[in-house]
Amino acid sequence: MKTSVRPRAFPSGPLAAAALACAAALAIPHPGYAQSGNFGTETPSVNQIIDQLKAGGGDDATSGVRTRALRPGASSQATAMPEAAPAPAPAAPAAISMQIQFAFGSDQIAESSRRSIDNLAAALASSELKGRMFTVAGHTDGVGSADYNMRLSQRRAASVKTYLVGHGVEAARLRTVGKGPTELLNPTDPRAAENRRVEIIATGS
Repeated sequence: MKTSVRPRAFPSGPLAAAALACAAALAIPHPGYAQSGNFGTETPSVNQIIDQLKAGGGDDATSGVRTRALRPGASSQATAMPEAAPAPAPAAPAAISMQIQFAFGSDQIAESSRRSIDNLAAALASSELKGRMFTVAGHTDGVGSADYNMRLSQRRAASVKTYLVGHGVEAARLRTVGKGPTELLNPTDPRAAENRRVEIIATGS
C-alpha cells in the first residue's frame, strides 16, 4: 500500500516574515576597518593620497540598523519586538605608508623622493582634506641600535613636517612621532628597504 508524502508546509504569517527579516539582518556584512594604504616604492598621485586619507572618515552606513529578536514559543500572531543592534566597532584611522628616502644616517630627504613628498604636500593642503589633523610617523629598518634608530626616525619625521609646512600645510595640523624599528613592515627581513618609510595617519579634525 502506497502512502503519499505530503510536502512540508513552511510557516506563513508575521512569524515567518520576522524570521526572514532576522536572516536578512544577519547577512549584512560587518563594517570593515579602514586599512593603511601601503604604496611601497610606488609614487602615489595626489588623488590617490586624498582618497586613502579620506577613507573611513564618513559615518557608518549601517548605523541605526535594527534586527528582530524571536522568542521561542512565541505566538504566530505576536509581533516581534525591535532590538537595538550592537554598536559597530570604531573604524581604524585612515593612513598611508610611503617610502620617503633619506641619505644614509641622515634626516635630509633624498632627491629621488621629491615627487612623492610634493604630491603628499599637495594632497594635505587640498580642500578635500582641509582642517584635518595628521600624524607624521617615521620608521627605520632594524639595522643599528634601537636608541639610534628611534632618534633618527624622530628627526626624519620632523624633516618631513618641515618640508610639508614649507609647501602650504599648516604646522598646527601636523604632529610628529618616531617609531624607530618597532613596527617593521617586513619583520622577516629587518634590513628590507620597505621598513624605512614614513606613515601619514589621519587623527581627526
